[in-house]
Amino acid sequence: AGSAAPLAADDCGQAEAAGAARILPVHVRRPAADEALVRLEEDAALAPSGADGGLALAPPDTDRPPWHRFPRGAFAGDFLHDVLEWLAAEGFALATNEGLEAALRRRCERAGHGERADELVQWMRALLGARLPSLDAALQDLRVLITEMEFWLPSAQLQATAVDALCRRHLLHAQPRPALPQRELHGMLMGFADLVFEHDGRYWVLDYKSNSLGEDGSAYDRAALEAAMAHHRYDVQAAIYLLALHRLLRARLGGAYEPARQLGGALYLFLRGIDGPARGEYAIPATPALIELLDTLDHLLADEASLA
Repeated sequence: AGSAAPLAADDCGQAEAAGAARILPVHVRRPAADEALVRLEEDAALAPSGADGGLALAPPDTDRPPWHRFPRGAFAGDFLHDVLEWLAAEGFALATNEGLEAALRRRCERAGHGERADELVQWMRALLGARLPSLDAALQDLRVLITEMEFWLPSAQLQATAVDALCRRHLLHAQPRPALPQRELHGMLMGFADLVFEHDGRYWVLDYKSNSLGEDGSAYDRAALEAAMAHHRYDVQAAIYLLALHRLLRARLGGAYEPARQLGGALYLFLRGIDGPARGEYAIPATPALIELLDTLDHLLADEASLA
């Protein structure tokens, strides 16, 4: 891979965005529907018992925000991911564009769920305009975006138990979590990160989660988000995604790469929690402990990653 000069601390505006764009891949292939992803999807068991997982209308419930009324389950989660992937590809700044509502309505209608358009429009406008605490910026403020960044991590003899131990030691503050299966991984770990972006000279990975943790925003405080992260082992997902980004930045920047200055970390955005105390965000910042985890995990993998 080629290299690019690192961004100076005082770079700004279009020059900064152009420099960041040169570091991130210029082409990202979206996954085919039948490809297996590393991404850990929302547990289908979150759908109410007997639900078909679709977007069928429920009885009117106008007392709660649309993100708490929207259907749950795997179908709704996939639909929301598709909408957010499209919004990022178009540029989140579209949130301030008068055409956003019409475009979202067309997507709902094409999916056969035009009756959900009002809820979706309200939700996406609120989501794109909500300030993320770790960035002090909203999604609509981000300019350098890569959607569904594909990565490959070759593995010769990666022990799942070693990855498990690393994540338990460094992530989620010793939160109890299910053990990973005891197995040895051979071949290629392949995945797609929902979003990679640059902000203020740092590079982040962001993953959307449509999990429902409760009936209103109070169910989405930091403790609840951390418990969900542990229960679904999103800590392992974050470690893999961040290793892919860590390797990409090292390949593009070479000796100029300074993880402590240029690696931001991972953000998990719980879409239904934007009115909660944590604003739906669970952040894993690039602390010295996290960088140590990534370097150790890097050594466990024998070969260099091949990134699209």
